[in-house]
Amino acid sequence: MRRLQAAIEGLDVGVLVNNAGVARPAMAYLHEADVEAWVRMVRVNLWALTEVTAAVLPGMVERGRGAVLNMGSASSEAIPSFPLNTIYAATKRYVSMFSRSLYVEYRSKGIDVQCQAPFFVATRLVPSAMLDSWLSPLVPTPDAYARAAVRWIGHGPLCTPAVSHQLLWCLAGVLLDAAHDWLRLREHLRLRALSQRARAARVSAADRGEKMTHAKK
Repeated sequence: MRRLQAAIEGLDVGVLVNNAGVARPAMAYLHEADVEAWVRMVRVNLWALTEVTAAVLPGMVERGRGAVLNMGSASSEAIPSFPLNTIYAATKRYVSMFSRSLYVEYRSKGIDVQCQAPFFVATRLVPSAMLDSWLSPLVPTPDAYARAAVRWIGHGPLCTPAVSHQLLWCLAGVLLDAAHDWLRLREHLRLRALSQRARAARVSAADRGEKMTHAKK
């Protein structure tokens, strides 16, 4: 924390965007997930975000202006559960409450704090099977999402900027929680099976390559 504060000392940080995040382990039951992996997720999604925000706020308070944009997730806001991705959704719920409370604390000091809660964006964090599904037209590119995100800064403590995500949010509100739970678990089990098959295929291909290398020797 002290090193971070020293690094930004004297800088006029007007806008802070906390966009770093870890989404793996994904599509796994908690008892199966690698402990080191989910500890790393907690460190990045919670601790790092909190530390960076705490480091820049004193300067913003002194100048009487600033904006903090924290990237949350619709998985913790628009739907009641996110099975097989439990830790990820829980960390994003922290981001939402953290942002909302800071919004109330600092808006009178000229500082706007906002949590944006998107659904899927076409990044490496999104399973390829998701991009090939019926949802693909509703998944914006990073550039399209970034343009929408900038326009929404300053418009309240919680938002979902992309129009396609706003549509999904409205559709999500129609279903009962029990229906959401069933659908999410079913879909995530399907994605889990696809991921396991892809992983097994990669291992098999690597084994074949290694055997061919040994055979040539």
